[in-house]
This record gives sequence, C-alpha cells and structure tokens, in this order.
Amino acid sequence: MARRSARVSEKLSVQSPPPRNVDSSPKKKTTIKNYFTVLDPYVSIEKLNLETPQKTSPTKKVIKDERESSEGSNEENETPVKKSEKKTENVITKATSEMSEYEKEIQRNIEERRKMFQELVGDAKKDFESEVIREKVNKATQRGLKRKMDESIEIPPLRMSLRSRKPPKEEFFIMKDNDEIKQWPSNPKVNKSGTFTLADAYLDQESIDDSKFIEEMIPLLEKEGELEKLPADQQDFLKLMKSFSINEEGVAKVSKSRIYSLAWHPSNCKLLVAVGDRDGNIGFWDIDKLDDKHQGVRAFKVHNQPINCITFDKFNSTRLLTTSYDGYVRCLDLHSNVFDEVYSIKRTNKTWTAYHAQKDPSTLIISQSNGDVAVVDCRTKPGSVANLIQCFEMSARTVSLHPQDENLFMTCNRYGEVGIFDVRYTSTNNNALAVPVVSFPKAPKGVHGAFFSPISGQYALTTCTDDTLKLYDVQKGKSEPECIKSIYHNNFTGRWLTPFKAVWHPQRDDVFIVGSMEQPRRVELYGAPSGTLLHNFNGDFLASVTSINAFHPTVPIFAGGNSSGRVHIFRA
Repeated sequence: MARRSARVSEKLSVQSPPPRNVDSSPKKKTTIKNYFTVLDPYVSIEKLNLETPQKTSPTKKVIKDERESSEGSNEENETPVKKSEKKTENVITKATSEMSEYEKEIQRNIEERRKMFQELVGDAKKDFESEVIREKVNKATQRGLKRKMDESIEIPPLRMSLRSRKPPKEEFFIMKDNDEIKQWPSNPKVNKSGTFTLADAYLDQESIDDSKFIEEMIPLLEKEGELEKLPADQQDFLKLMKSFSINEEGVAKVSKSRIYSLAWHPSNCKLLVAVGDRDGNIGFWDIDKLDDKHQGVRAFKVHNQPINCITFDKFNSTRLLTTSYDGYVRCLDLHSNVFDEVYSIKRTNKTWTAYHAQKDPSTLIISQSNGDVAVVDCRTKPGSVANLIQCFEMSARTVSLHPQDENLFMTCNRYGEVGIFDVRYTSTNNNALAVPVVSFPKAPKGVHGAFFSPISGQYALTTCTDDTLKLYDVQKGKSEPECIKSIYHNNFTGRWLTPFKAVWHPQRDDVFIVGSMEQPRRVELYGAPSGTLLHNFNGDFLASVTSINAFHPTVPIFAGGNSSGRVHIFRA
C-alpha cells in the first residue's frame, strides 16, 4: 500500500504545472482610447463636394491619421494616448487651416439663403397686400345702388302635411278658408302699354331731388366737344390699350340684377353708361359724378323681362331704345322724360322680341324668337310693321346692319344658322322662309351673336356655343363665305352668367373684345383678321366675369358688365 501511494504522488507531481511567480502590482486595463482616437465634437465636418470630392474632404485625412495612430497603439499603454492626443490636435489645426475656403462657401450659401428668404418674405408681403386690396374691392363694389330689405314682407308659416302635424284622431278637421291663408307677397308684373313718365318708373321714390339727375346732364350730352383721334395703326392703338387700368372709382353697381345689355352715350363731354338687366330695369351711371349720394347711379323699372338690347339713337343721341323679352320695344326721350311704345307683340312661350338695329331715323329692324325679323316704321305710334321676313323656322337672335349697304342685315339663331338677308325681300307665301343673300356654314351648336365689322363690313364675327369665335370674309362675292379664322374660346358661361358676345371697336375693323372665363378675371382683346390675342385687360378691382363689354365710340375707354349688376370701367 505504501508503494502504491508513492507512485500516485509521483504521477501527480509530474502532471501539475510548475508554480508561477505572482506579481502583486495591479495592471492597467486597456481602454478603447488605446485603439481609437476621440475627435473634438465641435470640429465641423465639411460638406462633400460632388464635383471634386477628393479636394474638399478633410475627413479622409482624419481617417488616415486615425489609422496611423491605431498602428502605434501596440506600444506601451501610456505613450499611445499622448501621441494620439497630439495627432488629433494636428488634425484639428490642419482642418481649420483648410476650412477657410469652405467657410467662404458657407458664407455664400448663407447669403443665397438670405436672399431666397427675402424673396419669400416679399412674395408673402405681396399676397398680404393683394388680400388687403381684395377687401377694398369688396368695399368698392358697394358703390352705386344699395340693397334694401323690405320690412313689410312677412314670411309665411312653413307648410306641413296633416300627417307631419300629428293631428288628433278625429273624422273631420276644420280647415281655414283660402282668404285667411297668407300668400307670399310678390311684385306685380303689369305690362305698361302706351306712354309713361320716367318718374313713374323710378325705383327710389323717396328722393325728390333725383328728378334733376337727367335734366342736369342734357346740356353736356348735347354739347359737341373735340373728338379725340385714336391711333390709326394697330400697334400704336395696342400701346394705348396697354395703358388702360381700373381703380376703385371704376366699379359701381348700376342695376339690381344680371346685366344683359350695355351702351355708351356717344358724347365725349359727359361719360354716361346705360345698362339693361334681367328684371327689366334700366340703369344710368354718370361715371365722373363722384360727389353724388349714389355715385352718379340711377335705376328705372321699364320692362318686366330681360332687356336684351339697349342703344342710343344714332340720329338723336337724347333718345334711348330698349328691346325686351316681354314683347315691347320702347324709346326714352331724355328731354321730355317719357317712354314711348315703339313696337309690341303678344308675348307667348314661343314668341317675344329679342334684338334691334336702327336703319334710319324712322326705321327699326327687330328680331323675334319665332324666327321672324320685322321692319318697323317708327313714325306711327305704336310702330307698324312695314315688312315681316321669316329668316329661320325658330329663334332669330341678334341683328347687325351692313355699314355700307343698310338694306343688308345679318342675323343668327340658337341652332347654329347664320345668314345675310335683304330688308326689301317679299314673298307671296307667308309660310315660306326667306332666301338669304349669303348663307353661312351651319355651326354645330347655337350662335349667340353675329356682327359686321363697323367700318367696311368686310368681316363677320360670330360667337358660338361650341367654344369658338369665328371670322368670315363676306366681300369675296361667294354665296357661302369661308371661315378665315376660328379661335378657340371658352364660351360655356353656364346658367347664372350672361352669354358672351364678341363685339367690334366702333371705329375699327381690326380689333374686337370679348369676356373670358379664365383666371385671373380678364377681358380679352383680339386682332382681325389674324385672330391673335393682343392684350388682356385685368386689374385688382376686376374679380368677376364681365360677359357684356363695349368700347366708347369717341373716347379711349370701355365698360364691362357682370351678372351681379356691376359695371367695370377701364380707361387710360
């Protein structure tokens, strides 16, 4: 047993490792600083330049220095930390010395951003100013007529069925008589036949001094001033048109409802605008009478239906002619303040008067909705029909006389038909359609207006509901003229706006004007026969669609009427 224990102890002594010398001194632990240099957090890193990234990238040099410092970290534990700190300081000094160009680039970027910020602030300032101007526009639209609330109108009780009233279960109910039930009060529509005075038609009966409104204007309306010569060349005329603008005093409410027609008095001593609206009212606006309580605006109830045509007499400027859908054509004499009945027909659902044109001091040509055009002798009261020409089966709209031959007139209808007819045409068969002198190609949709050019009558201008404005040359001797220019124009005004009618300048054959549906709101001036858009009339105080526009015949100024009864004036 003793021998076995000795052998085991010898084996254990051989297998056990030799004893190591224990060092009692504590060792320093290696940290991450020995292998990676920590950069100053306030050192900015330069932005990478995509064009020359190697030249302007000090970060690469920093990385190289870090690698060199990491290689030297295999040395003793205390020395690498000091070396790395010295190297980082060298890197920082090098970066700061090389950042001078970069700082310049930063300054340039700061300046560019500052300029961009100033531009943004400037745009915001302009938007703010435009909002302020819009508020002023809303205030400016209150010029002219004011809306009044009728306190005498009593709102009737809401009508309800017996089931919704939940009555008691009884077999019989005592009902009120019809006389006891209050009806909604409405304005009586009485056709004023014969003659009546202007005072009877005045809408504001509270003021007595307003009777002198027209009397004070008559001397200036009859006065003949020096005519201002407009430029003959189209480019010179265009320069004049580009000087037109609109201001706060150039907007006023002249009628109480939608404007259907507009006319300028030809005098250049007194600027007077007359409009006809949807309710049959006539509105006058003396645009330079700023000290008046209504800013020179007066309105009169003359018809019961829309006034589709209003013109001053070409041979006597103190007479005003109006044609309404109520079947009446009337004439106002400004001297006597009396409305005379010129022509009338019995209005039905298919027959009414639509438009008029003046051939001579005693003859009017009046279109009707049944397709007839009446030649009326105004010397009789009411006027008698000298000739009745059936131009279309239905719907004769506008009438335009040829300026060189007043026996020729042009008319159109809602079915796209346009024709030039002779007032001397007679037919043995009353139901037969008149043969046109010139027949135009039929448009795919209705035509709202067709007018001769005012000087030579060479061109015919039509406004169609197929979104086109068309120009025809009618003096080439062809029975069916060719369309020399078709202009795309958005004519879809919808239900609540008056349809567009493109009209000529009264003294020119080479320009015409029309409203627009585009934003911002504008009035467009086109050239003829090229059909090019020459100029857009717009401004801060034009914020609606002006469907009806007209140039003054002798003064460089034009007016546009919208569907809320307001008139906008553009002048140089």
